[in-house]
Amino acid sequence: MSSSPCTTTATGAGAIVEVLQFLGVDRVFGLPGVQNVELFDALADAPFATFTPTNESAAVFMADAYARVTGKLGIAVVIAGPGLTNALTGIAEAHLDSSPVLVLVGASGEVAGKSFQLHQIQQGAVVAPLVKGCFKPASVEEVPGTILRAAELARQGEPGPVVVEIPSTLLMERVRFTPSAAPPPAAVPDVRGLLDAAAERLRRSSAIGIYAGAGAAGAAEELRALAELLQAPVATTISGRGVLAEDHPLSVGYGFGRSGTAAAWRVFRKVRTLLAVGCKYGETATGAYGVHPPSDHIHIDINPASLGANYPTSLAIAADAKTALGGLLARLEKDQRPTNASLHEFIRQARARAEAKTSNARPSSSRVSPGRFLRTLRGRLDRDAILTTDSGAHQFWALSDFSVYCPRTFLAPADYQAMGFSIPAAISAKLAFPSRQVVSLLGDGGFLMSGFECLNAARWGAPIVVVVFRDGAWGLIKEAQRRLYRRTPFTDLPGPDFQLLAQGLGLRCVQIASDSDIEPGITEALSSEMPVIVEVAVDYGEPPPYVRGAGPQMFRNLPLRLKASVALRLAKRHLFPPAGTP
Repeated sequence: MSSSPCTTTATGAGAIVEVLQFLGVDRVFGLPGVQNVELFDALADAPFATFTPTNESAAVFMADAYARVTGKLGIAVVIAGPGLTNALTGIAEAHLDSSPVLVLVGASGEVAGKSFQLHQIQQGAVVAPLVKGCFKPASVEEVPGTILRAAELARQGEPGPVVVEIPSTLLMERVRFTPSAAPPPAAVPDVRGLLDAAAERLRRSSAIGIYAGAGAAGAAEELRALAELLQAPVATTISGRGVLAEDHPLSVGYGFGRSGTAAAWRVFRKVRTLLAVGCKYGETATGAYGVHPPSDHIHIDINPASLGANYPTSLAIAADAKTALGGLLARLEKDQRPTNASLHEFIRQARARAEAKTSNARPSSSRVSPGRFLRTLRGRLDRDAILTTDSGAHQFWALSDFSVYCPRTFLAPADYQAMGFSIPAAISAKLAFPSRQVVSLLGDGGFLMSGFECLNAARWGAPIVVVVFRDGAWGLIKEAQRRLYRRTPFTDLPGPDFQLLAQGLGLRCVQIASDSDIEPGITEALSSEMPVIVEVAVDYGEPPPYVRGAGPQMFRNLPLRLKASVALRLAKRHLFPPAGTP
């Protein structure tokens, strides 16, 4: 926050800008409209940058990504009605992925006694299930304090989105105010006794594993130190990737069920005490709830509602990761375990086998192997390069074939799985860290949803690399159709000419049509000083390892009668193939 706040007089819009500056905000993403033009006029004179993407969903995705890569508060500004409803996908993504985003939205209904006003809907009711809170100041005097309270709520506890509705009349009225700190957050529970109990369990255990989520991103050093002290293998959720570098001797990668890495699956089957930190065991992270924590299960999370929600715990601790892991380190510092050479070697060999499986596969002369492409790309990027993904098969290939070495460098729409996330997120990450390499990875279906955001990558001088895995279909859904229904209707996509499209958007285009094109294509893309689209004619001849594990688990989760129904239909269609069977 800025220091030494002083009393000032400004319009409501000016007051918002002053408060955002006081909060340390350095960028805003949003679109101007009839209810917020006063605010955008004030933003034009703000000491921080404002960026206007192509639509409101992208604005919230950008604010979300900014929050993820920096750990700061993301700010989005949208108009009432369609602006808010367009933003709902981004708000829901921030909600399920625990990202602190403050959304400032205009409010309708300002003409007394009149109905059917422009953009008028019950906005508070619409967003209520998706946000930590929704505020609407009743007077201009309430505006500064409301923004402060909303910002505090977005960041406290488990982070998440908060919405503030601001009528346009309040943006124009003048107010005398002093930017000041919001009311102090709620008292933090005393968990010292629980940490004592957790330390004693860990001290007694002969086989400890650590499972870390995005909630541990701010405690990466403590996590690494504790893992080394206990010689505990570490697996992460999808959002938590990079909390421990995935080339660390104790890292087994993501997951620990059948949808996770082979190393995680094998190592964690021997774990007797599991320490889960900053995670909530969501469906995507667990491969359709395909993980099985041991009975001695210590779960630490800032949100008490996450503790034991999907899996029983033997000890639940509602605390932030940095406090809890720091407390455990202090209690266990004299209990350093000798290096577990056999565990390190097992993990090393498991990684080598996964690498060899990709590198030893016969190169394709007509399409591109996704694993080979991603491993080659990873080898050409800096350790702190940022990769963003959309929802789709490409994301799951990136889980197995793109290693992550630093916290906050793998941005995926993990729990909400919204398409359209990757390109806006990559642009925002590049704006936040101009000197770092940023790659957006998505499918051609996702590109059709968000590709025009590339205009802004060129306009704002954000030279990202946009990798499009082109298979001409919504590939993940098409594969599910093929397996479940023996036909694939409605999933083929139109194929734009990416060369012409890139030219029209002000980008370069690199085309990779076979495995032999991978090395020169990546070299050309990474050497570009302007944004570039890399069109990769990908071969999805086999599903990614994640899907091979999660798919059967989804079937196992079905009620018995539905399992029987699916099996019967498959048998019938095998004997009597329907029209359109590939």
